[in-house]
Amino acid sequence: MSLHEIRHYVQRARREPTTENIQQMWRAVFLLKGWYFLPSRSDEGPAFPTATTIDGEPWLLAFTNVRRLEDTAEATDRLADDGSLPLLVLDPKESMERIIEVADAIAGVVFNIDSPASFRAPVQALRAYADHFGVPIDDGASQS
Repeated sequence: MSLHEIRHYVQRARREPTTENIQQMWRAVFLLKGWYFLPSRSDEGPAFPTATTIDGEPWLLAFTNVRRLEDTAEATDRLADDGSLPLLVLDPKESMERIIEVADAIAGVVFNIDSPASFRAPVQALRAYADHFGVPIDDGASQS
C-alpha cells in the first residue's frame, strides 16, 4: 500500500462520503504493514505515542507513512539533536491494542495531521473498523 493510494482513498472519501468509499479508505489503513507514531518522549525505554488536543479533547497522532511523520516532527521541532527521526512503528493489531489500553484517556486517533491526507476516528469507530476487517484485538477481556 503506497502513500499515493492512501491519499487517493482519503480524497475520494471526502469528495464522495459514501459507505463504500469510507470503508475502502479504512480497509487500506488496516492493510498497512505499520502505523507510525511520534514518541511523546525521546528517552530510551518504552515509547508512548504523542497526543494533541483537538476541540478540547486529546487525540493520538498516527501517520500512514514516515514522510508524514517526518513533516510533523520537523514542524514541531521534534527531530533528535543529531537530526534523526524518533518513531514508533506498530502493525494495525498492535496499534489498536495500544489505543484500547488508553481508550478512557483519548477521544480517538488523528492520522496524518496537518496534511491533505488527514483524517480521524473516535476509538469506538476504530474498534468497529478493526472488527469489520478481521483485525484480532487482545483487549484483556476474557472470552467465554
